[in-house]
Amino acid sequence: MHPCGYDRIQPNSNVPMSVPIAPPEPSPPGVMHSRHGHEVWPPMGTSSPCRFIAQGSSGAATGLGPRAVSVRPPRKRPRLARWNAAPYLPRRSLEAMATGQGASPRYGDEGTADVILMLRPLQGPPLPPLLLHSQALRRSEFFEARLSERWSVMSQGQPLEITLDKCVNPSTYVRCLQLLYVPNRIKHTAFDDVQDALGILEVAAELLFHDCVGACMRYLEAVPWTVENETAIRECVASLHLQSSPDLAARLCAPEGAMRKPVDVMKDVLGELLALVTNGAPSKARDITERVLLANVHPSASSAFGGVNELALLKEFQGNLGQLKSQLRKFANFFSWNAHQVTLACSALRWLIDELFSLQIADMSIKIFSEEQELAQLMVSRVYQNPFTETLFQILVRMLQALHKGEVIAPRSVRLALISTWLPIIAKLGNDHNDNFGRTYEIRRNVELSFGAVVETLPMLDQEAVFKIWVGACLKCRKAWPDLSDAFDAWCSKLRAAQRESDLELGTAPLISEVCSS
Repeated sequence: MHPCGYDRIQPNSNVPMSVPIAPPEPSPPGVMHSRHGHEVWPPMGTSSPCRFIAQGSSGAATGLGPRAVSVRPPRKRPRLARWNAAPYLPRRSLEAMATGQGASPRYGDEGTADVILMLRPLQGPPLPPLLLHSQALRRSEFFEARLSERWSVMSQGQPLEITLDKCVNPSTYVRCLQLLYVPNRIKHTAFDDVQDALGILEVAAELLFHDCVGACMRYLEAVPWTVENETAIRECVASLHLQSSPDLAARLCAPEGAMRKPVDVMKDVLGELLALVTNGAPSKARDITERVLLANVHPSASSAFGGVNELALLKEFQGNLGQLKSQLRKFANFFSWNAHQVTLACSALRWLIDELFSLQIADMSIKIFSEEQELAQLMVSRVYQNPFTETLFQILVRMLQALHKGEVIAPRSVRLALISTWLPIIAKLGNDHNDNFGRTYEIRRNVELSFGAVVETLPMLDQEAVFKIWVGACLKCRKAWPDLSDAFDAWCSKLRAAQRESDLELGTAPLISEVCSS
């Protein structure tokens, strides 16, 4: 037995004879054959483990010789063929899908055509007749009805003639007719772009080719749009009175079924953006939020989105005021308070005020701030260490300047409440040596001018109430700030003039001494 599992006996003749052999056994390491390009192991001249039997001998091993038994090398086992996958076939074009490759019937097969279709455009001569097949045309409900009416004519073997008049774009009709020959589901490769799909959608809707209508909507829902594309899709779906697919309707934000209104969606999104900004988000979030706020008040946008801006900003404004008051209560009562939250709230309030004024919707914020009696009282507690002083100063200056310049038209009650609430607070903060409040002369002067200008917009009786607060809160202090003496002098002059006019009406001339004493 050869170590490779084969045993061949060769008699004196050169014709090898095979004998029954046992099942092959594994070869020991290193055993190779001399044929087929392999080496012999063990080498020639050494003892071999192979056994040789000569015909007619006593069975002893005689070695290799001209009349001795030789071992036939085994045949080379064939290698297993590698698995070769089928070659990749690219997507077939529209013409390839329509003209066959196994499909029956085939578009353009004139030998089996049984329908002659004439396309007459709105302008110009009619196109050459199209030879089509009723089997493919029946996928369209329009052609199904036309064919069923004239089935008796077709049964006689005569081709049926159908004419389509007023074809806006005959080439689009031809492409839609080719899609009737696509046996399976129409793929997205049948459309070039959004405009091409819209053109085919109009023809498919006219021919009641529902498979093509669905394929157009699937394609339109999945591809990117420009602003012009979205407008064209809306107009096309509305003009054709089509029921959009759920995915296309959701992308168009059509208010159908249980879908939310676009205004409600914008309200939630804007609320989340404002929450990010007021909680210290990076500048990128602030830039995006500002762009959204400006886009909502663009002339092309609905007026409802302007209301969304105001509601979202005022809600965030009130929320930050509430958070600030909560921390100031702890601060006033010597409890532990979060300085980081106070800093964030102050920064958020300044940004919100700027956005409200830039969008010209700051009327309600001034009203809210004029009614903050609790915040005003918290401001004068532990005045030397109050972290909100600088922010309060900036907010008041911005509001007073807006009222002074006419940027905001606030009612009389709001103007009076704003001054009556915050004038004594400003006086206490400015006269108690607070270095963080009104550091420069220019800033202090702006506060005085703004207060005086707003006071002069009030009636005489309201001004009297304001000047009483000013006399009691400011003039008793050494700094006497803010200085409203100019507005006070103007008010006194108006009182004198009013009294003079009253005396002239009564016909009693006042004495010179009375005028001088006044």
